[in-house]
Amino acid sequence: MVFRDRVDAGKKLAEKLLEEGITDSNFRVLGIPRGGVIVAKEVSARINAPLDVIVSRKLRAPGNPELAIGAIAELEAVYINREIVMHLGIDQEYIEKEVEYQKRIIESYIEKFRGGPLDLRSQIAIIVDDGIATGATVIAACISAKKAGAEKVYVAVPVISRDVLPIVSKYADKVVSVHVPTFLFAVGEFYRDFSEVTDKDVVSALGKSS
Repeated sequence: MVFRDRVDAGKKLAEKLLEEGITDSNFRVLGIPRGGVIVAKEVSARINAPLDVIVSRKLRAPGNPELAIGAIAELEAVYINREIVMHLGIDQEYIEKEVEYQKRIIESYIEKFRGGPLDLRSQIAIIVDDGIATGATVIAACISAKKAGAEKVYVAVPVISRDVLPIVSKYADKVVSVHVPTFLFAVGEFYRDFSEVTDKDVVSALGKSS
């Protein structure tokens, strides 16, 4: 399956959630910036639940910024893939510096996209991204949502790698996906239009003034 774009993916994902009986109640839809917010907007509208963000950033491997060695999200929720860290021989000093760097970006995103702390008490969080390849950023987001007081945490994505699904499922109460391919090298493979999403696009999707 290939989605036309993130809007199309969001509509298909919303239909999947409705099939699962997920609608309104005390849900809050949380898009991971940036691309996840565009998908989340469609989900939010279709299931009649408020839209917000949950900021999560991957921790980059030294010399290979595309490779995630883990991730950090709001409320200092950190997930480290110890297997990759040990395989690459990455020391703790590097990890701490990368965590501090990404924390500064997270703080700026919170200010730009929400303006205040994440509070999910008495709510069920539905964390949405445009796809999951390694699972690091969404796992950190799950940890963050639970730290924010969410009663339950669901993950909803258009596409997730089959081998990563059981890993993410350890951190979420439910994982809902439209497509679960055996092989997923890059999320963009499953979109005809996977254009870059800007901060301005995210602000617009959230209905905020830039």
